[in-house]
Amino acid sequence: MLAAVSVRAQMPDLRQMNGMALPSQDLPDGAVSVRVVKQTIGNNVVGTTVTVTGDGVSDTAPTDDSGRAIFAALGPGKTAVATVTVDGETVRSQPFQVPTRGGLRVILAVGLDGAATGSTASPGVPSTGPQAPAIAATPGTVVLGTQWRTVVDFADEKLEVFHIFEFVNATAGPVSVPEPLKIGMPADAEQVTLLEGSTSQARVFERQLVVAGPFASGRTVAQVAYRLPITGPQRRIEIALPVASMATNVIVRRLGETRLAAPALPQSREADAEGKKYFTGTGPGRKAGETLTLVVEGLPYHPRWPRYTALTLAGLIVAAGLWLMFGVPVDVSGRIKQLEAQRSTLLGRLQRLERDGEPASEDLREERDAVLRDLEGVYALLDAERARANGQPQVERRAS
Repeated sequence: MLAAVSVRAQMPDLRQMNGMALPSQDLPDGAVSVRVVKQTIGNNVVGTTVTVTGDGVSDTAPTDDSGRAIFAALGPGKTAVATVTVDGETVRSQPFQVPTRGGLRVILAVGLDGAATGSTASPGVPSTGPQAPAIAATPGTVVLGTQWRTVVDFADEKLEVFHIFEFVNATAGPVSVPEPLKIGMPADAEQVTLLEGSTSQARVFERQLVVAGPFASGRTVAQVAYRLPITGPQRRIEIALPVASMATNVIVRRLGETRLAAPALPQSREADAEGKKYFTGTGPGRKAGETLTLVVEGLPYHPRWPRYTALTLAGLIVAAGLWLMFGVPVDVSGRIKQLEAQRSTLLGRLQRLERDGEPASEDLREERDAVLRDLEGVYALLDAERARANGQPQVERRAS
């Protein structure tokens, strides 16, 4: 599903991006890049001086051919503001904190009052036709509405996760927020993508969704998708919410024993869609700053340990063969300890598989049978090694 959805191609909205500081891992640690443009994103201002001042910080640098001024020695943890003056117009960034890891990219745009934001018209060419006066944004808040939701599906033996963030401004006019809203995705998320239909105010940077204000009256939607590796029968997905949510909505595809273990959602049911079964649940909202933790259990996980067990047994058999064929000295007591450890691992696994009686699914029954076969091999090798140990002296260990 994810591969079939195209990433939204659009010109950045300079009015929304102007003055924002966005994280960038492709910059050196602690570096800040300030780009200056005039009216449009491609019209770089070259050779102008950018000033950064703030918490014990004062530095200047000229913009290069790409309109960028680089500040590499501001000091991690410092809070600062970037300022530029072009043709008598002064533009300042929002306050930013110099990071310890990675860098920041800041864009400062001048001349926006005389140009349509995002327009490809050349600078200095007047716009045609009447324009409605812009409504000034007032400080306010937004929330995640009742229709925001998370969908968990499967694709290519991985979890496919979709977050549909619905930010709601309940006032009659636009509101500004103190800083862009940032929502981090899991650290091992793959192919993090901003989907078609998202607001032009949204961007994805380094597994983080960033939505800039101001927020128009009504709904502002940002949709993000990514994949997660399935590393075990259970998977946690944690999302820190920067604003309060009015509800918690989760949809999980049912595949075998898959179920949503957390959070508890009192309004839940199962539904069919396109021949697939889904669990849908709705629960109470969350406070701003709270972390929403989803726990999905019963995932179709095929552990790698049976393959490793087979490799271990093969190694022990080879060692025994060397001893029989060529009289190669082999540490019998070491082999016995390895086999005993392997036996304990397999017995523990068997106990968990049969904890509730007969395994419920065909996959679990096949896994149980594989464990039993490996146990038979371990017991046979243990018997042989113990018998050999009774008639073989211990291998002398020499200090290296």
